[in-house]
Amino acid sequence: MSLSYIFEMSLFRYSFKFLFMSFLMAYLFLNSYDVDAGCVLSLNSDFGNPSPVYIKNNQFLIPNLTDRVSLRSGEFMVVACPGSRNHIVLGNETGNGRQFDVLDAKCVEKTSFLLGGWRGEFRNVTCKTQPWTTVYDTKKSCHLNSKLYRIGYEIQKAFYSLYEACFDLSEMKTHYVTHVLTPFTTLQSYRRTQFLDGGVFDNVPISKLYLKRNQMEIMERILGTNSTELYNKRQALTRGHLAPRADFPLRAQMRATFQYINTAPQWRTINSGDWGALESALRKKVVQLGHSVTVYTGTHGVLALPNRDGALQSIYLHFDENNNGVVPVPMYFYKVVYDPTARTAVAFVTINSAFYNKTTTDELQFCSDICDSNPQYSWLTWRSRDGAHSFCCDYTEFANEVKLVKLDVRGRFY
Repeated sequence: MSLSYIFEMSLFRYSFKFLFMSFLMAYLFLNSYDVDAGCVLSLNSDFGNPSPVYIKNNQFLIPNLTDRVSLRSGEFMVVACPGSRNHIVLGNETGNGRQFDVLDAKCVEKTSFLLGGWRGEFRNVTCKTQPWTTVYDTKKSCHLNSKLYRIGYEIQKAFYSLYEACFDLSEMKTHYVTHVLTPFTTLQSYRRTQFLDGGVFDNVPISKLYLKRNQMEIMERILGTNSTELYNKRQALTRGHLAPRADFPLRAQMRATFQYINTAPQWRTINSGDWGALESALRKKVVQLGHSVTVYTGTHGVLALPNRDGALQSIYLHFDENNNGVVPVPMYFYKVVYDPTARTAVAFVTINSAFYNKTTTDELQFCSDICDSNPQYSWLTWRSRDGAHSFCCDYTEFANEVKLVKLDVRGRFY
């Protein structure tokens, strides 16, 4: 082996090592520069409470897949505290003696931001009270002349919609709610809050209808018998979320789900059983998928239970002045999951009763259960001890029974 060859190889190795170290140093420098010059916020520790509404690029603030929010130095996002008696609180001050309900938040560095002359840690930017959610009448119709509402926040005369609801004013029921489920794994902590009626339930005292005393009275009226056997510590009708709060990562978004238009009467064992299992499994599936899907969550039919003579009676939580039943207890809850990118869909259905025997639930199942013994749906496990019956439908078969959601579907979501 010649000395020139050895020299050339040594030079090559040295040059390669030099180039590699140069690229490495440049990479570390650029990354450290980005971190030092920009802002990175953690969902868990860098957002204050009561939490404002955050808008960036004319939409709700979206964390990245590592559950962080990143802004370049000098980049803005909008911080808002909607509500007639609400305003932004900056540390212990409201800002130069004036009260603002909307401010631009400018990234300075790390977790430091500039808002209206005030500079401080972003976690110290809060609202005086919780932001006010708006139920906006779009003046558009949906299923069977029902009304389409958007639920979200009004900020400087612009409306930012979080989800939509198709609501039947005659029966006081929500046909379905539409929202986008994103692949985020970390949620901000948020305690359950009071549900609001959103001004759509007219003279119906919707909050009182869910009191157990009212439920037992209405059951006895409908069924003509003592209904106490339907109720115990674990069993009562609860406000079943359609778009669940845990599908949204930020506190103000979670708060917007606490609207009665986003609920339907659901038996508690169903809510914490099969339905809760579906919600949790679907969130994990979308994280695995890595991109957002559209979810249509709705109700179908009216639950029927036997009276003292054995005749089935439809169950409602209220009767109007004309003795018409309103706020029906649904027979079915469903979720249609639609991937608009792949144009695939599937429907998950739960019968809203733990009182039926297997013969009855088999009769109520209106499609072939495509999840049964299907490894493509191994990510979903129903909770077998809740007494519920749940099944999965091919979208086409589901749409033959539930004619609410029309989608361009080319395949099956799994």
